[in-house]
Amino acid sequence: MPTDDTLSESTVVELASELVGRPTPNPPGDEGLLVEYLIERLEASPVTFDLETVEVKPNRPNLVARAGDPAAGTLLLTGHMDTVPANAEDWETDPYELSRTGDDLIGRGTADMNCALAAKILAVESYLDDDGSTGEIVLAFTIDEERGGSGTQALVDGGVDADGAILGEPTDMNVGIAHKGAARYELTVYGKNSHSGRPDKGINAIVKLQRVLERLEALDEEMREIRHELLTPGSSVNVTEISGGLAPNVIPGKASVTVDWRFLPGMSTDAEWYDQRLETALEGLTYDGNPIDVEINRWDFGRAVESPPDSAVVTAVREAARAEGFPADLIGFNAGTDARYLVHDANIPTVLFGPGHIEDDAHTVDESIDVNDLVGTARTYRRAIELFFQ
Repeated sequence: MPTDDTLSESTVVELASELVGRPTPNPPGDEGLLVEYLIERLEASPVTFDLETVEVKPNRPNLVARAGDPAAGTLLLTGHMDTVPANAEDWETDPYELSRTGDDLIGRGTADMNCALAAKILAVESYLDDDGSTGEIVLAFTIDEERGGSGTQALVDGGVDADGAILGEPTDMNVGIAHKGAARYELTVYGKNSHSGRPDKGINAIVKLQRVLERLEALDEEMREIRHELLTPGSSVNVTEISGGLAPNVIPGKASVTVDWRFLPGMSTDAEWYDQRLETALEGLTYDGNPIDVEINRWDFGRAVESPPDSAVVTAVREAARAEGFPADLIGFNAGTDARYLVHDANIPTVLFGPGHIEDDAHTVDESIDVNDLVGTARTYRRAIELFFQ
């Protein structure tokens, strides 16, 4: 490990503050201003980086920085620049100005994931500025993770190649190697409007939808029997939104629900499999002796992911985190990440590691992390790079 102040608390916090202070709420994203700062920062680095920007959407470019010798292998350190929005009126402090209370660093993106990006930059500089460093490191800053992952998809489509990847998601200093997939649908049934005083002249779409909900409940019970040792509670089919009806005195002619189907590594990565399974679950439904036609619209799909626990990048991050005093347990991540593109489309084993907790910190009002975890993350990344190239 370096003996200078490259990974000191003040240095890491200062860079994290710069990133938090350049808002990228998505929507709309607007990562361009942050990219401009990162280019300026990396051009002034003691390490000579080869910088490349690729505009994925207007004023929303990916930034890729390369340095080192690829003959000894390549390690990708990546993360997304966009955050979820923040309503300043709900916050105790300005969400886009890093503040500190005791050991807590507060600001939008502290957990997800500006602080992890800052830790990566400093860890890479520390490693590559060491005369004994070997291997190529690719730093990738991507757009749009919060709204589908088009940035990392573009990174993969552009041919990114590495022997392993570290993605800076908030894992509470544990090592994430698996996450769930998601298929999301809008299901709609139609009836016929009539005055509620003459329900016999209408067809109640909400009653028809009730039949659909019963089948979805049965499908959920079936899916929950499929388990994974790192992911809780397993696969599930959840109704998350419902709508229907025009007025209190009108028999509803239309009703719909949103379905959020979470599935596990090892289950199909083909979206059509879930479409067909859902269609099968809804077959044979009737209302008043007539078939119920269900309009099925899948509007989102993300694949589940699992990286081998004995892969080189997982081993390096676990050993590094333990050396820094963290538990480094292997965990599952109960949210989707850009790892799905890296693992499935680029065949890059990917590990999740970063400060903060995905359920307690990310996306919350007064989002925060522990400063000791931030410094520990930078030092873990630095040590993991060294171990990876040994």
